[in-house]
Amino acid sequence: MRDLTRRSSLFLAITAALYGAQATAAMTEAETQELNQLRFQVKQLQLINKRQAETLQKLDSRLLNLEQPATPASGITSTSSTTATSTVTTSTPTQAQTPAATASAAGAEEEVKKEAAPSQSVENFLQEEHALFSRPLTLQFGFSYSHYDRKELVLDGFLALDAIFLGAVSVDNVESDILTFDIGARYNLTDRWQVGIRAPFVSRWTNYTKDPQAGTPDPAVEADVSETMELGDVELSTSYKLHTEAGSWPDTVWSLRVRAPTGRDPYGIKQVEQTIESTTLLYPGEVATGSGVWAAATGFSFVKTTDPAILFANIEYTHHFEESFNDISSVQGVVTPGDVRLGDAIGYGLGVAFAINDRMSMSFSYSQRYQTKSETRAQGGSWNEVTHSDANAATFNTGVTYALGPKWAMSTSLGIGLTPDAPDFTLSVNFPYSF
Repeated sequence: MRDLTRRSSLFLAITAALYGAQATAAMTEAETQELNQLRFQVKQLQLINKRQAETLQKLDSRLLNLEQPATPASGITSTSSTTATSTVTTSTPTQAQTPAATASAAGAEEEVKKEAAPSQSVENFLQEEHALFSRPLTLQFGFSYSHYDRKELVLDGFLALDAIFLGAVSVDNVESDILTFDIGARYNLTDRWQVGIRAPFVSRWTNYTKDPQAGTPDPAVEADVSETMELGDVELSTSYKLHTEAGSWPDTVWSLRVRAPTGRDPYGIKQVEQTIESTTLLYPGEVATGSGVWAAATGFSFVKTTDPAILFANIEYTHHFEESFNDISSVQGVVTPGDVRLGDAIGYGLGVAFAINDRMSMSFSYSQRYQTKSETRAQGGSWNEVTHSDANAATFNTGVTYALGPKWAMSTSLGIGLTPDAPDFTLSVNFPYSF
Protein backbone atom coordinates (compact mmCIF):
# COMPACT_ATOMS: atom_id res chain seq x y z
CA MET A 1 0.00 0.00 0.00
CA ARG A 2 2.80 2.32 0.95
CA ASP A 3 4.49 1.53 -2.35
CA LEU A 4 1.29 2.33 -4.25
CA THR A 5 1.00 5.68 -2.49
CA ARG A 6 4.62 6.53 -3.36
CA ARG A 7 3.99 5.73 -7.02
CA SER A 8 0.83 7.94 -7.13
CA SER A 9 2.72 10.90 -5.66
CA LEU A 10 5.51 10.44 -8.19
CA PHE A 11 2.96 10.31 -11.04
CA LEU A 12 1.28 13.53 -9.87
CA ALA A 13 4.63 15.33 -9.58
CA ILE A 14 5.64 14.32 -13.11
CA THR A 15 2.21 15.39 -14.46
CA ALA A 16 2.45 18.80 -12.76
CA ALA A 17 5.94 19.32 -14.14
CA LEU A 18 4.79 18.51 -17.64
CA TYR A 19 1.84 20.91 -17.44
CA GLY A 20 4.16 23.67 -16.06
CA ALA A 21 6.58 23.19 -18.92
CA GLN A 22 3.76 23.40 -21.47
CA ALA A 23 2.44 26.63 -19.85
CA THR A 24 5.91 28.14 -19.85
CA ALA A 25 6.33 27.33 -23.54
CA ALA A 26 2.92 28.81 -24.36
CA MET A 27 3.77 32.12 -22.63
CA THR A 28 7.09 32.36 -24.44
CA GLU A 29 5.38 31.94 -27.85
CA ALA A 30 2.83 34.71 -27.03
CA GLU A 31 5.59 37.06 -25.94
CA THR A 32 7.52 36.32 -29.11
CA GLN A 33 4.48 37.11 -31.28
CA GLU A 34 3.89 40.37 -29.43
CA LEU A 35 7.57 41.29 -29.77
CA ASN A 36 7.47 40.74 -33.55
CA GLN A 37 4.35 42.87 -33.82
CA LEU A 38 6.00 45.70 -31.89
CA ARG A 39 9.07 45.48 -34.15
CA PHE A 40 6.84 45.75 -37.23
CA GLN A 41 5.05 48.81 -35.81
CA VAL A 42 8.36 50.50 -34.95
CA LYS A 43 9.71 49.86 -38.47
CA GLN A 44 6.50 51.25 -39.98
CA LEU A 45 6.72 54.39 -37.82
CA GLN A 46 10.37 54.85 -38.83
CA LEU A 47 9.41 54.75 -42.53
CA ILE A 48 6.65 57.32 -41.96
CA ASN A 49 9.06 59.55 -40.03
CA LYS A 50 11.58 59.29 -42.87
CA ARG A 51 9.02 60.42 -45.47
CA GLN A 52 7.91 63.33 -43.30
CA ALA A 53 11.54 64.31 -42.74
CA GLU A 54 12.16 64.40 -46.50
CA THR A 55 9.02 66.50 -47.04
CA LEU A 56 10.01 68.99 -44.34
CA GLN A 57 13.53 69.16 -45.75
CA LYS A 58 12.17 70.09 -49.21
CA LEU A 59 9.83 72.71 -47.73
CA ASP A 60 12.60 74.18 -45.59
CA SER A 61 14.99 74.36 -48.57
CA ARG A 62 12.31 75.98 -50.77
CA LEU A 63 11.52 78.56 -48.07
CA LEU A 64 15.16 79.56 -47.72
CA ASN A 65 15.51 79.93 -51.50
CA LEU A 66 12.47 82.23 -51.60
CA GLU A 67 13.74 84.35 -48.70
CA GLN A 68 17.28 84.64 -50.11
CA PRO A 69 17.01 84.27 -53.92
CA ALA A 70 20.36 85.90 -54.68
CA THR A 71 22.44 84.02 -52.04
CA PRO A 72 23.35 80.32 -52.29
CA ALA A 73 21.70 78.72 -49.29
CA SER A 74 23.27 75.26 -49.40
CA GLY A 75 24.86 75.45 -45.97
CA ILE A 76 21.79 76.89 -44.33
CA THR A 77 19.56 74.36 -46.03
CA SER A 78 21.59 71.40 -44.84
CA THR A 79 21.61 72.66 -41.25
CA SER A 80 17.91 73.35 -41.21
CA SER A 81 17.19 70.05 -42.90
CA THR A 82 19.19 68.21 -40.26
CA THR A 83 17.22 69.98 -37.57
CA ALA A 84 13.96 69.10 -39.28
CA THR A 85 15.00 65.43 -39.55
CA SER A 86 15.95 65.33 -35.92
CA THR A 87 12.66 66.86 -34.89
CA VAL A 88 10.61 64.40 -36.88
CA THR A 89 12.60 61.40 -35.69
CA THR A 90 11.97 62.27 -32.04
CA SER A 91 8.26 62.90 -32.59
CA THR A 92 5.66 60.71 -30.91
CA PRO A 93 4.18 57.73 -32.78
CA THR A 94 0.78 59.43 -32.80
CA GLN A 95 2.14 62.44 -34.69
CA ALA A 96 4.15 60.29 -37.11
CA GLN A 97 1.32 58.03 -38.20
CA THR A 98 -1.28 60.81 -38.67
CA PRO A 99 -2.29 60.81 -42.39
CA ALA A 100 -3.45 64.44 -42.15
CA ALA A 101 0.11 65.56 -41.41
CA THR A 102 1.42 64.18 -44.70
CA ALA A 103 -1.49 65.68 -46.64
CA SER A 104 -0.96 69.04 -44.92
CA ALA A 105 2.74 69.01 -45.78
CA ALA A 106 1.98 68.21 -49.43
CA GLY A 107 -0.61 70.99 -49.53
CA ALA A 108 1.85 73.45 -47.99
CA GLU A 109 4.48 72.51 -50.59
CA GLU A 110 1.92 73.06 -53.38
CA GLU A 111 0.98 76.45 -51.91
CA VAL A 112 4.62 77.51 -51.70
CA LYS A 113 5.13 76.60 -55.37
CA LYS A 114 2.10 78.64 -56.43
CA GLU A 115 3.24 81.71 -54.49
CA ALA A 116 6.88 81.54 -55.63
CA ALA A 117 8.21 84.91 -56.75
CA PRO A 118 9.39 85.22 -60.36
CA SER A 119 13.10 84.79 -61.00
CA GLN A 120 15.36 87.77 -61.61
CA SER A 121 15.58 86.97 -65.31
CA VAL A 122 11.78 87.12 -65.61
CA GLU A 123 11.62 90.40 -63.69
CA ASN A 124 14.27 91.96 -65.94
CA PHE A 125 12.33 90.87 -69.01
CA LEU A 126 9.05 92.28 -67.66
CA GLN A 127 10.80 95.54 -66.91
CA GLU A 128 11.71 95.93 -70.59
CA GLU A 129 8.61 94.59 -72.36
CA HIS A 130 5.79 95.20 -69.87
CA ALA A 131 5.99 96.98 -66.52
CA LEU A 132 7.51 95.97 -63.19
CA PHE A 133 5.99 97.29 -59.98
CA SER A 134 8.11 95.41 -57.43
CA ARG A 135 11.12 97.76 -57.62
CA PRO A 136 10.59 101.28 -56.23
CA LEU A 137 13.06 103.13 -58.47
CA THR A 138 14.84 102.10 -61.66
CA LEU A 139 17.44 104.17 -63.50
CA GLN A 140 18.26 103.19 -67.05
CA PHE A 141 20.77 104.20 -69.65
CA GLY A 142 21.64 102.62 -72.96
CA PHE A 143 22.08 103.14 -76.66
CA SER A 144 20.55 101.99 -79.93
CA TYR A 145 21.92 101.96 -83.45
CA SER A 146 19.73 101.94 -86.57
CA HIS A 147 20.69 101.72 -90.23
CA TYR A 148 18.55 102.72 -93.21
CA ASP A 149 19.41 102.08 -96.86
CA ARG A 150 16.84 103.28 -99.38
CA LYS A 151 17.14 103.06 -103.14
CA GLU A 152 14.44 104.86 -105.12
CA LEU A 153 14.01 104.18 -108.82
CA VAL A 154 13.53 107.48 -110.68
CA LEU A 155 11.72 107.09 -114.02
CA ASP A 156 11.99 109.85 -116.60
CA GLY A 157 9.75 108.77 -119.47
CA PHE A 158 6.43 107.01 -120.03
CA LEU A 159 4.90 103.54 -120.31
CA ALA A 160 4.03 102.20 -123.74
CA LEU A 161 1.08 99.79 -123.79
CA ASP A 162 1.12 99.86 -119.94
CA ALA A 163 4.03 97.45 -119.91
CA ILE A 164 7.12 98.72 -121.73
CA PHE A 165 8.96 101.70 -120.24
CA LEU A 166 10.49 104.18 -122.66
CA GLY A 167 12.90 106.72 -121.23
CA ALA A 168 15.89 107.11 -118.89
CA VAL A 169 16.32 105.33 -115.54
CA SER A 170 18.44 106.55 -112.62
CA VAL A 171 18.82 105.38 -109.03
CA ASP A 172 18.82 107.66 -105.97
CA ASN A 173 20.30 106.21 -102.82
CA VAL A 174 19.84 107.46 -99.23
CA GLU A 175 21.81 105.83 -96.40
CA SER A 176 21.28 106.90 -92.82
CA ASP A 177 22.85 105.84 -89.53
CA ILE A 178 21.24 106.88 -86.26
CA LEU A 179 22.88 106.46 -82.86
CA THR A 180 20.70 107.29 -79.85
CA PHE A 181 21.80 107.47 -76.22
CA ASP A 182 18.93 107.15 -73.76
CA ILE A 183 18.74 108.25 -70.14
CA GLY A 184 15.60 107.43 -68.21
CA ALA A 185 14.03 106.69 -64.84
CA ARG A 186 10.93 104.89 -63.60
CA TYR A 187 9.39 105.35 -60.15
CA ASN A 188 6.58 103.32 -58.57
CA LEU A 189 4.12 105.52 -56.69
CA THR A 190 2.22 102.42 -55.51
CA ASP A 191 2.34 98.69 -56.23
CA ARG A 192 0.14 99.37 -59.30
CA TRP A 193 1.06 102.85 -60.50
CA GLN A 194 4.34 103.83 -62.18
CA VAL A 195 5.66 107.07 -63.72
CA GLY A 196 8.71 107.54 -65.91
CA ILE A 197 10.80 109.90 -68.03
CA ARG A 198 13.10 109.31 -71.00
CA ALA A 199 15.52 111.75 -72.65
CA PRO A 200 17.23 110.71 -75.92
CA PHE A 201 20.38 112.26 -77.37
CA VAL A 202 20.55 111.67 -81.12
CA SER A 203 23.44 111.52 -83.56
CA ARG A 204 22.62 111.14 -87.27
CA TRP A 205 24.76 110.67 -90.35
CA THR A 206 23.01 110.69 -93.74
CA ASN A 207 24.49 110.14 -97.18
CA TYR A 208 22.61 111.28 -100.33
CA THR A 209 23.64 109.97 -103.75
CA LYS A 210 22.31 110.91 -107.18
CA ASP A 211 23.38 108.58 -109.98
CA PRO A 212 23.57 109.95 -113.54
CA GLN A 213 21.18 108.85 -116.22
CA ALA A 214 22.02 105.59 -117.90
CA GLY A 215 24.19 105.90 -120.97
CA THR A 216 25.82 109.19 -119.93
CA PRO A 217 29.46 109.55 -118.79
CA ASP A 218 28.53 112.02 -116.02
CA PRO A 219 29.74 111.19 -112.50
CA ALA A 220 27.44 110.56 -109.53
CA VAL A 221 26.78 113.38 -107.08
CA GLU A 222 27.16 112.63 -103.38
CA ALA A 223 26.65 114.68 -100.20
CA ASP A 224 26.87 113.98 -96.46
CA VAL A 225 24.84 115.67 -93.71
CA SER A 226 25.32 114.93 -90.01
CA GLU A 227 24.22 116.01 -86.55
CA THR A 228 25.99 114.90 -83.36
CA MET A 229 24.59 114.47 -79.85
CA GLU A 230 21.54 116.70 -80.08
CA LEU A 231 18.58 116.40 -77.72
CA GLY A 232 15.64 114.49 -79.19
CA ASP A 233 12.00 114.48 -78.12
CA VAL A 234 11.67 113.99 -74.35
CA GLU A 235 9.00 111.51 -73.28
CA LEU A 236 6.92 111.30 -70.08
CA SER A 237 5.01 108.11 -69.29
CA THR A 238 2.75 106.52 -66.73
CA SER A 239 1.56 102.93 -66.34
CA TYR A 240 -1.18 101.40 -64.23
CA LYS A 241 -1.79 97.71 -63.57
CA LEU A 242 -5.44 96.93 -64.29
CA HIS A 243 -5.35 93.21 -63.55
CA THR A 244 -2.86 90.83 -61.97
CA GLU A 245 -2.35 87.50 -63.72
CA ALA A 246 -4.70 84.89 -62.29
CA GLY A 247 -6.00 81.70 -63.86
CA SER A 248 -6.61 82.24 -67.57
CA TRP A 249 -6.50 86.07 -67.29
CA PRO A 250 -3.18 87.70 -68.27
CA ASP A 251 -1.37 90.43 -66.41
CA THR A 252 -2.78 93.64 -67.92
CA VAL A 253 -1.19 97.11 -67.79
CA TRP A 254 -2.53 100.34 -69.25
CA SER A 255 0.02 102.98 -70.29
CA LEU A 256 0.00 106.61 -71.39
CA ARG A 257 2.95 108.40 -72.99
CA VAL A 258 3.34 112.07 -73.89
CA ARG A 259 6.16 113.18 -76.19
CA ALA A 260 7.30 116.81 -76.17
CA PRO A 261 8.86 118.45 -79.28
CA THR A 262 12.23 119.22 -77.69
CA GLY A 263 14.28 117.99 -80.67
CA ARG A 264 15.13 119.79 -83.91
CA ASP A 265 12.01 119.75 -86.11
CA PRO A 266 12.27 118.99 -89.86
CA TYR A 267 10.15 121.94 -91.05
CA GLY A 268 11.78 124.96 -92.64
CA ILE A 269 15.02 123.10 -93.37
CA LYS A 270 16.14 124.39 -96.77
CA GLN A 271 17.29 122.17 -99.60
CA VAL A 272 20.82 122.45 -100.96
CA GLU A 273 21.46 122.02 -104.67
CA GLN A 274 24.66 120.40 -105.85
CA THR A 275 25.34 119.94 -109.60
CA ILE A 276 28.16 118.13 -111.35
CA GLU A 277 27.95 118.47 -115.12
CA SER A 278 24.37 117.43 -115.97
CA THR A 279 23.62 115.61 -112.68
CA THR A 280 21.85 117.65 -109.99
CA LEU A 281 21.30 116.53 -106.41
CA LEU A 282 18.83 118.20 -104.05
CA TYR A 283 19.18 117.30 -100.37
CA PRO A 284 18.28 118.90 -97.00
CA GLY A 285 21.06 120.99 -95.48
CA GLU A 286 20.31 119.77 -91.95
CA VAL A 287 18.92 116.64 -90.31
CA ALA A 288 16.14 116.62 -87.75
CA THR A 289 16.30 115.00 -84.30
CA GLY A 290 12.60 115.25 -83.46
CA SER A 291 9.11 115.32 -84.95
CA GLY A 292 8.39 118.95 -84.07
CA VAL A 293 4.87 118.26 -82.72
CA TRP A 294 3.33 117.11 -79.46
CA ALA A 295 2.19 113.48 -79.43
CA ALA A 296 0.20 111.30 -77.03
CA ALA A 297 0.11 107.50 -77.10
CA THR A 298 -2.04 105.11 -75.09
CA GLY A 299 -2.20 101.35 -75.11
CA PHE A 300 -2.34 98.07 -73.25
CA SER A 301 0.22 95.34 -72.68
CA PHE A 302 -0.51 91.76 -71.68
CA VAL A 303 1.66 89.02 -70.16
CA LYS A 304 0.66 85.39 -69.57
CA THR A 305 2.94 82.83 -67.94
CA THR A 306 2.74 79.30 -69.35
CA ASP A 307 5.71 77.50 -67.84
CA PRO A 308 8.38 77.46 -69.21
CA ALA A 309 7.34 80.22 -71.67
CA ILE A 310 6.04 83.76 -71.17
CA LEU A 311 3.58 85.06 -73.77
CA PHE A 312 3.30 88.83 -74.23
CA ALA A 313 1.45 91.23 -76.51
CA ASN A 314 0.73 94.95 -76.76
CA ILE A 315 -1.33 97.41 -78.76
CA GLU A 316 -0.93 101.22 -78.92
CA TYR A 317 -2.53 104.18 -80.63
CA THR A 318 -0.57 107.43 -81.20
CA HIS A 319 -2.11 110.82 -81.94
CA HIS A 320 -0.05 113.77 -83.22
CA PHE A 321 -1.37 117.20 -82.41
CA GLU A 322 -1.58 119.96 -84.99
CA GLU A 323 1.24 122.49 -84.76
CA SER A 324 1.98 125.87 -86.37
CA PHE A 325 5.42 126.88 -87.64
CA ASN A 326 6.92 130.11 -88.91
CA ASP A 327 8.21 128.32 -91.99
CA ILE A 328 7.25 125.00 -93.56
CA SER A 329 8.91 125.52 -96.96
CA SER A 330 12.07 123.69 -98.05
CA VAL A 331 12.86 126.05 -100.93
CA GLN A 332 15.86 128.35 -100.55
CA GLY A 333 14.86 131.99 -100.03
CA VAL A 334 11.16 131.19 -99.51
CA VAL A 335 9.44 131.58 -96.14
CA THR A 336 5.97 130.06 -95.81
CA PRO A 337 4.24 130.11 -92.41
CA GLY A 338 1.80 127.27 -92.00
CA ASP A 339 0.45 124.32 -90.03
CA VAL A 340 1.48 120.67 -89.90
CA ARG A 341 -0.69 117.71 -88.98
CA LEU A 342 1.20 114.43 -88.82
CA GLY A 343 -0.73 111.23 -89.42
CA ASP A 344 -1.89 109.15 -86.47
CA ALA A 345 -0.43 105.68 -85.97
CA ILE A 346 -1.51 102.36 -84.58
CA GLY A 347 0.88 99.58 -83.68
CA TYR A 348 0.88 96.16 -82.12
CA GLY A 349 3.33 93.47 -81.13
CA LEU A 350 3.35 89.91 -79.87
CA GLY A 351 6.00 87.46 -78.84
CA VAL A 352 7.27 84.77 -76.52
CA ALA A 353 10.10 84.69 -73.97
CA PHE A 354 11.91 81.86 -72.19
CA ALA A 355 13.70 82.02 -68.84
CA ILE A 356 16.82 79.99 -69.56
CA ASN A 357 17.94 80.15 -65.94
CA ASP A 358 17.64 82.45 -62.94
CA ARG A 359 19.81 85.15 -64.58
CA MET A 360 19.15 84.98 -68.31
CA SER A 361 16.08 85.03 -70.56
CA MET A 362 15.59 85.11 -74.34
CA SER A 363 12.68 86.59 -76.31
CA PHE A 364 11.32 86.57 -79.86
CA SER A 365 8.67 89.00 -81.08
CA TYR A 366 7.02 90.60 -84.08
CA SER A 367 5.86 94.22 -84.21
CA GLN A 368 4.09 96.30 -86.83
CA ARG A 369 3.12 99.97 -87.02
CA TYR A 370 0.80 101.72 -89.48
CA GLN A 371 0.82 105.51 -89.93
CA THR A 372 -1.60 107.55 -92.02
CA LYS A 373 -0.58 110.36 -94.36
CA SER A 374 0.52 113.72 -93.01
CA GLU A 375 -0.96 117.05 -94.10
CA THR A 376 0.36 120.60 -94.38
CA ARG A 377 -1.43 123.91 -94.80
CA ALA A 378 0.07 127.22 -95.77
CA GLN A 379 -1.23 130.20 -93.85
CA GLY A 380 -4.67 131.05 -95.25
CA GLY A 381 -4.70 127.98 -97.53
CA SER A 382 -6.24 124.51 -97.42
CA TRP A 383 -4.88 121.19 -96.21
CA ASN A 384 -2.76 119.16 -98.63
CA GLU A 385 -1.60 115.58 -98.18
CA VAL A 386 2.13 114.95 -98.23
CA THR A 387 2.98 112.33 -100.84
CA HIS A 388 4.53 109.08 -99.51
CA SER A 389 4.12 110.25 -95.89
CA ASP A 390 2.19 107.13 -94.84
CA ALA A 391 4.17 104.17 -93.56
CA ASN A 392 3.95 100.48 -92.76
CA ALA A 393 6.89 99.33 -90.64
CA ALA A 394 7.14 95.67 -89.62
CA THR A 395 10.03 94.29 -87.58
CA PHE A 396 11.16 90.92 -86.25
CA ASN A 397 12.90 91.25 -82.88
CA THR A 398 15.01 88.95 -80.78
CA GLY A 399 16.74 89.78 -77.51
CA VAL A 400 18.59 88.49 -74.46
CA THR A 401 18.32 89.82 -70.92
CA TYR A 402 21.08 88.99 -68.43
CA ALA A 403 21.31 89.85 -64.74
CA LEU A 404 24.74 91.29 -63.96
CA GLY A 405 23.92 91.42 -60.25
CA PRO A 406 21.01 91.58 -57.79
CA LYS A 407 20.14 95.14 -58.95
CA TRP A 408 21.97 95.44 -62.25
CA ALA A 409 20.98 93.95 -65.62
CA MET A 410 21.82 94.14 -69.31
CA SER A 411 19.15 93.91 -72.00
CA THR A 412 20.08 93.45 -75.67
CA SER A 413 17.77 93.50 -78.67
CA LEU A 414 18.18 93.05 -82.42
CA GLY A 415 15.41 94.18 -84.77
CA ILE A 416 15.33 93.21 -88.44
CA GLY A 417 13.17 95.27 -90.78
CA LEU A 418 10.64 93.34 -92.84
CA THR A 419 9.17 96.24 -94.86
CA PRO A 420 10.81 99.20 -96.69
CA ASP A 421 9.55 101.69 -94.08
CA ALA A 422 11.28 99.88 -91.20
CA PRO A 423 15.01 100.24 -90.44
CA ASP A 424 17.17 97.59 -92.08
CA PHE A 425 18.28 96.60 -88.60
CA THR A 426 18.34 98.06 -85.11
CA LEU A 427 20.68 97.02 -82.31
CA SER A 428 20.04 98.26 -78.78
CA VAL A 429 21.66 97.65 -75.40
CA ASN A 430 20.15 98.90 -72.13
CA PHE A 431 21.44 98.81 -68.57
CA PRO A 432 18.68 99.16 -65.93
CA TYR A 433 19.69 99.62 -62.29
CA SER A 434 17.06 99.11 -59.58
CA PHE A 435 16.98 100.34 -56.01
